[in-house]
Amino acid sequence: MLIDTHCHPYMCKHTDIPTYIGNFKSAGGTQMISIGIDIETSKQSIELATTHPEIYTSIGIHPSDIWGLDLETTMKELERLYLANTEKVVAIWETGLDYYWIDQDEEYKKAPPEYQEKILVLRKELQRLFFIAQIRLAQTYNLPVVIHNRDAGTDTLEILKETNCQKFILHCFSEDLEFAKACIDFAPECMVSFSGIVTFQNAKDIQETAQHIPLKNIIIETDAPYLTPVPYRGKRENESALVAHVFEKICELRSESRDEIEKQIYENSRKIFRL
Repeated sequence: MLIDTHCHPYMCKHTDIPTYIGNFKSAGGTQMISIGIDIETSKQSIELATTHPEIYTSIGIHPSDIWGLDLETTMKELERLYLANTEKVVAIWETGLDYYWIDQDEEYKKAPPEYQEKILVLRKELQRLFFIAQIRLAQTYNLPVVIHNRDAGTDTLEILKETNCQKFILHCFSEDLEFAKACIDFAPECMVSFSGIVTFQNAKDIQETAQHIPLKNIIIETDAPYLTPVPYRGKRENESALVAHVFEKICELRSESRDEIEKQIYENSRKIFRL
């Protein structure tokens, strides 16, 4: 019994949704969570979830998709979407901080050097404001926050502590064991979610984390159609059925029995999302 706790089936290009779900079930899947990254894709995910009993959804604004948005208006729309779909919306997501892409656009690159640092400061502050607002929305309705963190681990943990956010998932974990332990020490019931990256040969820090953190803090995901796991990396688009390969890698790394790992990860996923 496997739950893909983070995927984007509405982005799938190589098959239709019924086939996508069928492949997932054939691989041992039971439920998947379709993730919104902005208002439009949050609505798409809700539509999928209301149409297919296997699919649940989250709503949120990705840190790279906040530019040009009004914070108050956006939060009101996210709250409206949640209140209209409480049975199927199980998290606020995908929110957080992304410092990797923050200076990769043409506007930044064309700015005079003396203004580039000011642009970065303003953009980081805007990401911070949207992150905190979505944490507060999640806390209002006792929902978990699913966190996108790229090159921003220190600031991410600082904001979690500042808001006393205890109910969160570290999506597509890409930090190291020390960071995972710091998060678990702060929030013992948080979840660390491993994607296809854990199967990559050079992902030693991530594999070490999957091996050594408590099993009660582990869930798995695909982030499909991205991050296709080995042995299909570079050969095909990812899909929820391939979460089985993430699970197999976790079993390879851990000392517990396969049955124990499967049961615990399944229960972890059900508990954090109240499935």
